[in-house]
Amino acid sequence: RGKTKEAIPYLVKAVQDPENLNNCVALSDELPPEVRIDFLKRTEPRAHVQSVVSPDCFELTSAYGAPDFWGIIWTRPYMRLLGALAQTYIKIQNEAVERGCVRPTIEMLRLCESDNMGRRSWMGPILLHAGSPADALHFLRAWIEADGVPPHAGIDFASANLDVDRAPMPPSVLKRVSKWNNLQMVHSAALAAFTLDCNSELARQYLHIAVSSNPAVMIKVLGKFKERVDGDIHPTRTSNGVEDTRDHLWLAQDLWTKPAVWDWISNDPVVKDAVLCTCSEPSCGRKEERIGQWQKCSGCKLVWYCSRTCQKMHWPEHKEPCKE
Repeated sequence: RGKTKEAIPYLVKAVQDPENLNNCVALSDELPPEVRIDFLKRTEPRAHVQSVVSPDCFELTSAYGAPDFWGIIWTRPYMRLLGALAQTYIKIQNEAVERGCVRPTIEMLRLCESDNMGRRSWMGPILLHAGSPADALHFLRAWIEADGVPPHAGIDFASANLDVDRAPMPPSVLKRVSKWNNLQMVHSAALAAFTLDCNSELARQYLHIAVSSNPAVMIKVLGKFKERVDGDIHPTRTSNGVEDTRDHLWLAQDLWTKPAVWDWISNDPVVKDAVLCTCSEPSCGRKEERIGQWQKCSGCKLVWYCSRTCQKMHWPEHKEPCKE
């Protein structure tokens, strides 16, 4: 009923029972962000986790615990609490809390290197907002170029070699990353590389991979289409699909619209070619004259048409793929 102040004492009492932690974290989403952060920070279940897993489970030297938390079912409510804390910090959007958001996100990766909750996709923008572009590039490059999980989940910032991290990708790596990549990470890597070295070869490599793999982010940015102000919570996600696009824009659209970054992407010939859509009716071939000029198919949102005539002509061929 919107009576958040009246609800807090009941949540505090309920969370004293560790078995209620999942429900309390979920219900706390109804609280104002600042109040929720205070509640989640007070809800510290580490002692309970240690009692049911092992006393040293938070140490990387533990025989049963970190860095494999997600494989231990009793640790999952604690991981969800850290995730909720990080997400709530992001909602407030100011420098102090953005730095606060870094800590729980790094802790999640330290405790579970395989990152079953997918927070690695958020780490780049979080570090950039916190004023740590070198750490962001090191982390992103470690994950983008790794064959699986990188050593220490990419959070070994103290041992990073910035000269190595800033060097262009060699042809063999560039070819592999161009074919297999994470939409959010390659876009964030382009931002990190540009923040460090402006229009460097590495920044262009990441930018061109990003816009060639999925131009949706650049279309939204350059078309000045404002994305939602929260993460995408759709229960099913397609790899590098609409949900990933929304999440990246939620975290980083303001970074892309900074004047220097905007000038860079808006004048890049590869980007300009990719963001102007070609009519999806094969017999047409017309290309947009400005970003967002044409409408997407209202069903799949994956094809564009210059007119209703072209849409009707293409429908017999597009009907089945659209339903998929």
